[in-house]
Amino acid sequence: MKRYLALFLILCLLPLGVLAEDGEADLTTEDVVEEVLLDDDNTFVDDETGETFVLTEEEQQKLDELLEEQPEEEEDIDPDSLDLNPNLPDNVINILLIGVDTRSKNPEEIIGRGDTQIIVSVNRDTGSIKMTSILRDTYVSIPGYKNKTKINNAFQYGCNKVKKGELKDKIRSGASLAMRTINKNFEMNLQNYVAINFNGLASIIDALGGIDIELTKGEAWYINKYLKEHPPAYDNKAKGERTSLQQAAGTQHLDGVQAVMYARIRSLSGENDFNRTDRQRHLLDLLLQMVMSNLDINTLMDLIDIATSYAATNMNFETMFNLARSLIPALSSHSGNDSLFEQMRIPADDTWKYGTVNGTSVIMFKKSAHPAEDLHNFIYGAYYSAN
Repeated sequence: MKRYLALFLILCLLPLGVLAEDGEADLTTEDVVEEVLLDDDNTFVDDETGETFVLTEEEQQKLDELLEEQPEEEEDIDPDSLDLNPNLPDNVINILLIGVDTRSKNPEEIIGRGDTQIIVSVNRDTGSIKMTSILRDTYVSIPGYKNKTKINNAFQYGCNKVKKGELKDKIRSGASLAMRTINKNFEMNLQNYVAINFNGLASIIDALGGIDIELTKGEAWYINKYLKEHPPAYDNKAKGERTSLQQAAGTQHLDGVQAVMYARIRSLSGENDFNRTDRQRHLLDLLLQMVMSNLDINTLMDLIDIATSYAATNMNFETMFNLARSLIPALSSHSGNDSLFEQMRIPADDTWKYGTVNGTSVIMFKKSAHPAEDLHNFIYGAYYSAN
């Protein structure tokens, strides 16, 4: 039960510091904790199973310390500007994860191209999770722009629209245009996002103590070579401090920066961005499994603190609270090292071709392709036209 409470708290408290408000009566930190904990005995009750879990005095103290300072709240994205598909079922919440191509040391520097875009679909009836990667070179129309371009440009275009605003305004504008682009091209209803840069992902993995990943010889070679030739600015290890990976196939322990490099590999012989998105989803799966199996209260608090520094989101407590509650039954029935979610990518097999535009390689849909239908069928089991 303890690990489910820990995951529950991560999901509820992740957006601390970057919450939405503006016109909504959102839950505060205290509201959430009052719903989760009984009056005076530090007790959490799982409504689904009736199980009871009591926080130790040390755990309750750490939680109290975390909740002492209230974060500044952000305003919501305007859903009227997102080209939402009103016909999609409301039992599934879709969230856009955006991995931003910036190597800045500044944890709040989430400005750049949206090189990783993953739609996380949570079924509130069953608690199931589905993840869909959209390849960065997918050639699409971006609302407000005349010419088609790669989909990863949408986030940066949105950021650039805010000339004199604060950093959080630029991020919100970038996320809004990224969501609107996906909604328009794939008849979706994205309204919620989480954006993070390379620095943030590496720091979260380091807070977990690193991660074990089964590598091919080529993957280990690439990670060693890249970090030697292009050490990132956000690396927290000094030159010569990191031990190189063994250049052999097998499971190896990766630190945060090595794991980020693993998720960015796309230059091995015979590989491309399709392989890279496979690795990204695999890494997320492994991280979720680690959280489920090994998380203690100290690591939990560290993760929450790091997530608030490196991630930006427009989700409020009410949204996160309800999502967390819906996930508990499915997560509690999970066992072993099986994947915690189903996954796919867009474009689907046999629906795309390479093209060249102004000397740049892009991924185009074939005339016979129906990408919105492919995506809907995976998430919902049926296609729901926006018209």
